[in-house]
Amino acid sequence: MLGFISGKIVGTLMGDAIIKTPSGLGYIVQLPPNERVLINDNVDIFLLHVVREDDERLYGFRDLSDREWVEKLLKVNGVGPKMAATIIYTLGWSALQTAIISEDLNTLSAVKGLGAKTAKKIVLELKGASTDISSMSEKALNMKDPTISDFTNALTNMGYKKPEVVQVISTLKQDNEWDAGDLASMIKKALKYLAGR
Repeated sequence: MLGFISGKIVGTLMGDAIIKTPSGLGYIVQLPPNERVLINDNVDIFLLHVVREDDERLYGFRDLSDREWVEKLLKVNGVGPKMAATIIYTLGWSALQTAIISEDLNTLSAVKGLGAKTAKKIVLELKGASTDISSMSEKALNMKDPTISDFTNALTNMGYKKPEVVQVISTLKQDNEWDAGDLASMIKKALKYLAGR
């Protein structure tokens, strides 16, 4: 079972990328439709390897969290690999988690091919897991920190949901853009990030 590939994009086939590994083998990997694929790009891709009697397919994800959420989606009755990948390609794991926690069926139903009935199943079956993950994220980010607390209160007062705020803080910290001493600047960056999602 393949779970990760590192190599160079040497071409495309029916919209999928052909990735050549250092060993010389080439793998056909489906990437998100909005992924900009450039020949000779070196890529590191997490894989979902699906093997069936009449088909074998590799779905690729840049983010390990996207790959992990595909596994969660596959546990929902009625969601197959293709649909799980499409959901992640369309929304990404963060927006998906937020939609589940807030029971935003409109966002889920906007995914091509995902019906309202299956969207409800996803919310019902994964909401508990999403809430647990959100709580863990809050603890990891030290939500008791005064700056983070003020930041969270400011954004929630603007109408943003807590999971969205947690994700923004996480993103700013990962990008080394979090400045605990400049709350106003952090809020501006957060609003820019939220507007561009």
